[in-house]
Amino acid sequence: MQKVTFGTMGIAVSRIGLGTMPLAIQNRPSLEQALRVIVRALDAGINWIDTADSYCRDESDIGYGERLAARAIAEAGAKDVLITTKVGYVRPNGEWAIDGRPERIKAACEASLRALGVSSLFLYQLHAPDPAVPLADSVGALAQLQKEGKFDMLACPT
Repeated sequence: MQKVTFGTMGIAVSRIGLGTMPLAIQNRPSLEQALRVIVRALDAGINWIDTADSYCRDESDIGYGERLAARAIAEAGAKDVLITTKVGYVRPNGEWAIDGRPERIKAACEASLRALGVSSLFLYQLHAPDPAVPLADSVGALAQLQKEGKFDMLACPT
């Protein structure tokens, strides 16, 4: 698998990553099939997995995509896999809604760390700005989490 350097961090990532969204939302494959897809991608040399806490069926399933990625990485015995995850969307009744409140961002980050079984993330992304919350408040919460060492890099839509 061809690798490229990610930004200025000097980290080599596979040119192709794997997103867990289609493996985690409505009409998703079985757990066994989804795990096989991720393990196969890791075996092929992909070392970058993109997920989100909202990659799930509904609010009762929050974090499914993250837990799926963590389990596949463990089952594959893969090392040096970079996981990027996102915050900002929630899944009330299976719908997509935005929640960029600072308290939600902070709680979601902690939940993502637990779901992924890691102490810090490589890249944490704000899915979308919340029109009901000043962007500065959402970004401020993310900046505080980064300062606390919860993740290395931050990506925000503008």
